[in-house]
Amino acid sequence: MHQKLFFLLLLVSNAACKKNIDFPSELRPNEFWVKYTITDEEGFITPFAYQGEDTIHLDNLSGFVAELEYFSYGEIQGSIKAIYAGLNGTLFGRPVAIRINAAELLTDPFTPPEWTHTETTDLLQAGKTFAFGDAPGEAQIILNECPNNTWSCFSTALSNQNGQLKIMEVSDYGSPEISIPYFGKKVKLSFSGTFTVNTGATWTISNGEAVLLFKYYSY
Repeated sequence: MHQKLFFLLLLVSNAACKKNIDFPSELRPNEFWVKYTITDEEGFITPFAYQGEDTIHLDNLSGFVAELEYFSYGEIQGSIKAIYAGLNGTLFGRPVAIRINAAELLTDPFTPPEWTHTETTDLLQAGKTFAFGDAPGEAQIILNECPNNTWSCFSTALSNQNGQLKIMEVSDYGSPEISIPYFGKKVKLSFSGTFTVNTGATWTISNGEAVLLFKYYSY
């Protein structure tokens, strides 16, 4: 009798606990995307768009299906801490990669490359703009044609003459307070400018928009 009562109380307790926890829906790559328009050196205008969970069928690999996902990570080069975000897929390629550098040089050689909530909050604010470059507080964008990878173009100092990267919207994403292992900033960005192609040509990028995940960590 006592044993049955114990298990009954345990079930009631578990049910009560579950009611107090609002678990978020699973993080889905299809919430992240990029779109833009290219005007090439001959004046041809071509729009491009990619979204998480886009798929391609690779018939030469027995019908293997490659899927586009998101990525985000931190990195330190010299004394500059940077955060990266974009879309990527195995055998699919990397349609977009955006790097944003921290505004200040590092003074602590033991600083971890991962970004904290405070660091991402300070860096990623709606209305903030970034010049293109490799200095503190600057950004870089790399765009690739996928899945064939026929070309790659990227921002340079030249891009600042008629373009910039701007943060349109920012929201926290995930639930670090209940130890859900995916969390970060869901950021909507706009971008434009003259980009350099891997062939040496220059293209005009216009109407660029992206929604990407910039991941942060709690230590």
